[in-house]
Amino acid sequence: MTNTPTSPAPGWYPAPDGSSQTWWWDGAGWTQPPTQAQYQPEPSPAAINAIAKLATATQVLILVWVVTSVATIGVEIFGLTAVADYLSGIDTTVDRLDLYDQGTAVVSILSSLAIIAAGVIWVIWQFRVAKQVTGQTRRSPGWHAGSWFIPIVSFWFPYQNVSDLWRALGRTRPSWLIVWWLLWVVGNYAIQLSSRAYLFAEDLEGFRAGMWLSLAGELLMLASAPMAWLVIRGITQGIVQRSSIPAPASAAA
Repeated sequence: MTNTPTSPAPGWYPAPDGSSQTWWWDGAGWTQPPTQAQYQPEPSPAAINAIAKLATATQVLILVWVVTSVATIGVEIFGLTAVADYLSGIDTTVDRLDLYDQGTAVVSILSSLAIIAAGVIWVIWQFRVAKQVTGQTRRSPGWHAGSWFIPIVSFWFPYQNVSDLWRALGRTRPSWLIVWWLLWVVGNYAIQLSSRAYLFAEDLEGFRAGMWLSLAGELLMLASAPMAWLVIRGITQGIVQRSSIPAPASAAA
């Protein structure tokens, strides 16, 4: 008969890399803890629950925004078809163009409300997560929140801050994180360009250019939405898991 090796119970054990550290074994894998100087006071269950609730709210609002984005894409495709038919003489009335204008107004308002709400809750969520790992990221919790709103800085700092949160929680940064960020930034830029194209358009060709830019921007941002949802989930799981790991005796002392 052969004896099947049993996995040790969850707890702190000598580091598997041979160093003098102790690592946390959860029964399936190792977690490398921060140094003793980096340990924060044990977070209260209320703070962790608040972060989890903010994460859920943000994820729900992202899904709502996805619905409005899909509607926006549909309206833009309808508008492009209407313009093409009008310019080619297939449809000489402006009824479909008027319907496009009405549809654009509705979906623009709904989409703006959804993405603003999701953005506000996201910033609050990120600020609170950053407070739990103060001293383990390159920027303060205030910068984690404020960098989203500062021109030029907002093109790169938020990505760095999110990356820092992954590392501070002892999780491997996903390879798709940079893809999420580039889709978000380029999509936003395309939508801003579409707004300028609409504003300065002097004929239907100009409006059509704005429609194409808007469609491209919406598609890029829509592609970023599932990854944004995963960012929220991954970091929140990390902060919840981190709060459940007891500090080794040397750090607690």
